[in-house]
Amino acid sequence: MANNELKTLVEIFNNSFFRIPDYQRGYAWQQDQLEDFWEDLENLKVGTKHYTGLITVEQIKKEEVEKLEKWQDDLWMFSKGFKAYYVIDGQQRLTTVIILLQSILNQFGDDEEINFEEKRDLVKKFLYQKSGKYHSFVFGYEKDNPSDEYFKTKILNQSSVTVDSVPEETLYTANLKRAKSFFELKLKLLSKEQLERIFSKVVNNLKFNLYEIDEELDVFVTFETMNNRGKPLSKLELLKNRLIYLTTLLEESESDRNKLRKDINDVWKKVYEYLGKNQKKPLDDDNFLKNHWIMYFKYDRSKSEAYADFLLNEYFTAKNVIIADRETKIGFQEIKNYIDSIHISIKNWFIIHTPNYSRFSDEFKIWLTKLNRIGFGAFAPLLLVSLNKNIEEKKLVELLKSMERFQFLVFRITRRASNTQNSFFYRLANDYHNEIAEYTIQDIIAEINWATEGKDDEGYYGWYDLDRFMAYISDQFRKESGYYSWNGLKYFLYEYELYLQKCANGDTKVSWERVTKSDSIEHILPQANSAYCWSDNLKGYRKSQKHQLLHSLGNLVLIASSKNSKLQNQCFEYKRNHRDAAGNLFGFVNGSYSEIEVAQYDEWKPEFILERGIKLLKFMENRWNIEIEDKEELLQLDFLKVESV
Repeated sequence: MANNELKTLVEIFNNSFFRIPDYQRGYAWQQDQLEDFWEDLENLKVGTKHYTGLITVEQIKKEEVEKLEKWQDDLWMFSKGFKAYYVIDGQQRLTTVIILLQSILNQFGDDEEINFEEKRDLVKKFLYQKSGKYHSFVFGYEKDNPSDEYFKTKILNQSSVTVDSVPEETLYTANLKRAKSFFELKLKLLSKEQLERIFSKVVNNLKFNLYEIDEELDVFVTFETMNNRGKPLSKLELLKNRLIYLTTLLEESESDRNKLRKDINDVWKKVYEYLGKNQKKPLDDDNFLKNHWIMYFKYDRSKSEAYADFLLNEYFTAKNVIIADRETKIGFQEIKNYIDSIHISIKNWFIIHTPNYSRFSDEFKIWLTKLNRIGFGAFAPLLLVSLNKNIEEKKLVELLKSMERFQFLVFRITRRASNTQNSFFYRLANDYHNEIAEYTIQDIIAEINWATEGKDDEGYYGWYDLDRFMAYISDQFRKESGYYSWNGLKYFLYEYELYLQKCANGDTKVSWERVTKSDSIEHILPQANSAYCWSDNLKGYRKSQKHQLLHSLGNLVLIASSKNSKLQNQCFEYKRNHRDAAGNLFGFVNGSYSEIEVAQYDEWKPEFILERGIKLLKFMENRWNIEIEDKEELLQLDFLKVESV
């Protein structure tokens, strides 16, 4: 290291300005890191020093950037005597303190002083400077960085320097927004004196270990070895840095290398835009990278995180760029093809997980939503390549139906291990993507259907087996709560609710979010059934039979809203239909479609539990195209001798 010193922010920002380079990730700190930082500040006594962490920088020479378009607005800073640095490590800490300083300064008027210094001088020192038409930021991102415009306009509240530029929101910009809101909330109740005290702590009492790296060190390799406090680099972030590094080793012209570098930045900008597009449920970056790898390269389950090892240690390496053997060399076109595939795939990955944002028909959205509810299993790469190929929508719907049927019958009914057929479907996705075999979408659908319940002349079957479900349910009644403890119950009852809704041609009464809550399913015959009205109905049945009646499928109903525990144990007539003190109608009669169906019964006897259970199993037969021969046995109610419907 050329330099290694403990410095305050006042010393660090003395005639210096900083840029986060394009290969760096964006702002990754979240609530936990912000809380830790704020707690450190609160506990820091005035006059004492606090070691805050490492900042690694690389000096930028004017001659290295003066011909680059993205640096033109900042060249005057060199002439003014400022030194410029790339932040190699520590950008999370620096970004955080700049957001905090801006939030504090924003609490003061333009003509006010802070700790006996004019606000305008502090703005110039830590935030930005102006000289004629030029507007330079003391700390910020390079213009190619996806967070650049957002940081300037939304965090520092400055006008956009790029004509018609609209800052796009990504996972990283959402973190920037969260940090600003966090500090604004903390500061708004403080007095000016308290604000000045915090400002002084930040700029004078926090000590950073400032490292300036030697010129001969490889900055890209240095970056890969760094970790940021509490937020290690994701594999996707490391891969971006690696790809940009590889562009510097290519034999192509400087113009072509710069174009490829810009393409990488643009693609990763789009990736993080789509990963964070649904702010209520952002997508995991490494999960996307892994599934794309399965589709694009291969699947290897020999070790954990095999995808990262392949991408970073086997394929996208400096050795593969500079070796002479052309058959294994990674060149310009290989990198370009890969990032083009990433670019196409991220949009479809977003559609896969957020169906309602897609351009497709309602039928497509409905079936993709079902797959989201029940889980993709090993189908995500296969679905991704199918969307990338722009398969006609009618065939895509057929594909989704076959996938959903496999997921329900193989995992929820047959109870197979969660990795059943993973390798097969992953290879199928890779072959389909790389066109190794002449697969059509119809071939893919046929493969899934065969894996579900295929049968040939020799009697080989697919992975669906109703006998395993029969044995599982029997075991659940012995050990736990029968159908009530079946992990496929909520999905099944919600599908039945949607079926009843369609029959009624009505509006939705129960959302899937409601179904996922712990109190969404009620026992019609209650678990506490000692009241006279229930004990009369259960007279003559053994304890084990009462247990089977209680937890049988026909006695479980999906409810639209949580019921008071006292009401759950009331007699059926009361649960079915009653009015409160104000005369408002309550009960099954105005609940979900499933509740309304139950409310058609005048009373609730054991034979009705069997009757409704058989009705639900018939729905299962029709919905998933299967045959259930002994329904009474599957319901564990074969001791009841009534005529089935």
